[in-house]
Amino acid sequence: MWRRHFHQYPERSFQEENTAAFVEKELRNIQGMEVFAGKEETGLKTGVAGILRKGSGPTIALRADMDALPIQEENKTSYRSVYDGIMHACGHDAHTAMLLGAARLLSEEETFQGTVKFIFQPAEEMTDRKGKSGAPYMINHGMLEDVSMAFALHMDPEYRPGTVRLHQGPSMANVDTFQAEIGGTGGHGAYPHLGTDPLWMLSFVIQAVQGITSRKTSPLVPSVISIGEVKAGSSTNVIPDQVTIQGTIRSYDQDTRRHLEEELKQAFSVVEAMGGSYQLHVEKGEPALFNDETAVYMFDKTMQDIFPGFSIIREPYGLGGEDFGYMAEEVPAAMLFLGAGFENNHQRGLHMPRFDLQEDILPVGASLLAGTALQFFQHYVKHEEGSGK
Repeated sequence: MWRRHFHQYPERSFQEENTAAFVEKELRNIQGMEVFAGKEETGLKTGVAGILRKGSGPTIALRADMDALPIQEENKTSYRSVYDGIMHACGHDAHTAMLLGAARLLSEEETFQGTVKFIFQPAEEMTDRKGKSGAPYMINHGMLEDVSMAFALHMDPEYRPGTVRLHQGPSMANVDTFQAEIGGTGGHGAYPHLGTDPLWMLSFVIQAVQGITSRKTSPLVPSVISIGEVKAGSSTNVIPDQVTIQGTIRSYDQDTRRHLEEELKQAFSVVEAMGGSYQLHVEKGEPALFNDETAVYMFDKTMQDIFPGFSIIREPYGLGGEDFGYMAEEVPAAMLFLGAGFENNHQRGLHMPRFDLQEDILPVGASLLAGTALQFFQHYVKHEEGSGK
């Protein structure tokens, strides 16, 4: 089974060499599939894409991510990761397997006229030294040229099979990070009054940062700022002269994104009144995932046609990040969250060491991707006929 193979042999971001080779081999076994692999053809060393052309018509893109996470797996299954400290804890193994399945299904379909691009993207989870994840590289290489619409699925362990989450508009967050330094003079732990203490200053900064979303941002606007790392000092009796801090900033819209950055600067500026100094750097990351109205309709119609008994929850997916948002900036697009969790899903969430999924959902996902592609082509034909072209 494809998914179990990928799960057993996970590879981290930008290192998916064996995964990419496996995907490339499977695509080359599909009749009529043009296969592209490697940096010169996809923009990334471990990028893979397949193109299926069937007559004239529009082009649709279906995308799956392939990378795993630096997590030690705690499951005891026969297909658990063979590599210490690396695990498919976000369902990318399933995403890749389902897209391969969709490619097989569509290769056997003769009812559509157009082109399907199957994009197997590396590095969704992490960025490189340039601050880029995988999607921008493939986009810059022209992977979305001529594409009219793009679709993707994501595993959802919070809900059992039979339930999906499908939302129009901003559905996942802008993901920005910040790094800061607070400087003081430091000094002897027994004589704190003779110097300036950046740790003392930090206590006020933390309060100010935590107050940005709770007291200086509308409670109706989704946003969060979290401090994830604080480093300072190396001795019990030495007040350090510097504290470093890192954290994440999440939002749904550009106005809130700018507001949070400005308020963060204000929060750190309090150290100057205490005799300290600071440096703050905010790094813009992936954009909010915006699900296009027509693309959501395509997913919705396909769900109703193929899986009418499924329950659809129409709410945003949370403040997590997803670099499919880059693709959704370029072309109308939508991502659907597909319920795949167990009845007892305690400690089995995304990015957890015991994450797993119900594999019965795999053919559902493959059918949903293939069915949405067919729905897209049907919609195109009706639009053309209606316009008299």
